[in-house]
Amino acid sequence: MTEPLNWSIATEQSATSTSDLAKRAAANGAPSGQAFLAIEQTAGRGRYGRHWDSQKGGMYLSVLLRPSVPVDQWFALSFAASLAVLEAVRSQLATHLSSAEMPQTGLKWPNDVIVAGGKISGILLEVEGKALIVGSGVNIAPVGQMGPQNIAPIALADIWPDGARDLPQPYDFATAYLDRLAFWYDRFCQSGFGPIRDAWLENALFLGQHVAVQCDAKVLSGVFHDLGMDGTMLLLDDSGQTRHITTGDVKLLGS
Repeated sequence: MTEPLNWSIATEQSATSTSDLAKRAAANGAPSGQAFLAIEQTAGRGRYGRHWDSQKGGMYLSVLLRPSVPVDQWFALSFAASLAVLEAVRSQLATHLSSAEMPQTGLKWPNDVIVAGGKISGILLEVEGKALIVGSGVNIAPVGQMGPQNIAPIALADIWPDGARDLPQPYDFATAYLDRLAFWYDRFCQSGFGPIRDAWLENALFLGQHVAVQCDAKVLSGVFHDLGMDGTMLLLDDSGQTRHITTGDVKLLGS
């Protein structure tokens, strides 16, 4: 059993990145569970050093954690964070949409949250000394045009029944997300990756389907067969060989 954490949110109007705030706090000895929310980011970042558009109206939050388990197990919290975002999105939509009106929601490996075919969230984990920074961005208000991407961005406002009216505020969404992240973090500390993996697979998009994975300069294709206990995508290629994919961009092939 883990010790109770004092999960809390500190809000800034503007920051280069909420993860920068969390890193400074970690260096100064801030406790596990401290989260940092920015109304806008001037230098938000995603995986592979990509820029993350961070205009006002979205949720930009980074959480400082100090897991007591070995560092090589921390990858599980990337999957935990995507589950927490997915559950927060669903809970917000459920207050305004009937089950028949709910769009398809799910998870794309490794940690993208997909709603109605669009990407609504980005998650980035960064290690800072003995601390882990879990950065999450969620599109709430409409987002501007972005460059070419495998999956176009989408915001809650795009599927909200009243448009931008009564949209959840970033702090309110952050509170809902942090509540679910605390749940999954506790499960992780008690039981490891297993329960997170099971829940992730229940919500996995493209599972059992033919996909292409861009791995650096190489593209691999095959059937998304399973999720390894180390977080890797198990890809059954056309020759019948199972490949363990550690990183890459996934695209669904065919219809």
